[in-house]
Amino acid sequence: MSSSQAPDVGTNVTDFPWDPGFIASRQNLVWSSTFNSVMKMVFISLIVCVSLFGNVVVLLVFQRKPQLLHVANRFVLNLLLADLLQTILVMPFAIAATVPGVWPLDARLCQALVVLMHLFAFAGVNTIIVVSVDRYLAIIHPLSYPTRMTPHLGTNLIICTWVLSFLQSTPPLYGWGAIDFDRHHNVCSVVWSSSLSYSAVVSTFSFWLPVLIMLGVIGWCSERPGGKMLLCTPYRHNPTLSPAHRTPKDRAVHSGRPSPSRPAPLMAPTQPGSTLFELGTDASTTIARQLV
Repeated sequence: MSSSQAPDVGTNVTDFPWDPGFIASRQNLVWSSTFNSVMKMVFISLIVCVSLFGNVVVLLVFQRKPQLLHVANRFVLNLLLADLLQTILVMPFAIAATVPGVWPLDARLCQALVVLMHLFAFAGVNTIIVVSVDRYLAIIHPLSYPTRMTPHLGTNLIICTWVLSFLQSTPPLYGWGAIDFDRHHNVCSVVWSSSLSYSAVVSTFSFWLPVLIMLGVIGWCSERPGGKMLLCTPYRHNPTLSPAHRTPKDRAVHSGRPSPSRPAPLMAPTQPGSTLFELGTDASTTIARQLV
């Protein structure tokens, strides 16, 4: 079969691994690059093992302690799943591609692999954007954060990240862009030069826009007192302190007014070197709730 009779997965390739005689024509290259292939295989395999171990450990933590799955950590879990799927479904073929002249997939599966690779990558990038917006709301609007970032909204945002990722990764299947086999690197990949408009859209939404959003959030939140620390600290909402869940006693304490069943706590005079625990149980509880 000549190169013109090969499965149509692009326009810029002359040799494909599923063509007869492809492996035989590259026997010399196989022997000359054995060492490099082994090193690449070991390196990629090490990355796969580390990724699997780390992601599975975190997944087990969430499975054993479901109370950790508040809204912010659900975004982290979504990022973990995208990375884990990339490791399981895509990386094994990257290991196979390190062997010169060997490619285990045909034309259709070659396209599917590229789409999956970009799908999981875009899902991770879009999730990072959502995490940035979540941190912005938690730091800039801490009082209204529990009512804005609800579990229902968090679930919808996660669904939107995958829908948007699907729309970003599948255009080459419809003719906007192209997928070819790169015989120099022995991998299937998107031919970015085939469609400058698709390349511009992908680079904008997968790199430039996320970078600008993250830099904006970091710069804006860093100006707030304690903002740098809160960027890395998930917001832990106590529903008993939100206006919708406060009891009359909590409302009285939060507003500073004594309730009929609980007199106003006696505040100890503030002295140099005094700590929160030196002010007494009632006073420390009041101050802690006011700080929240």
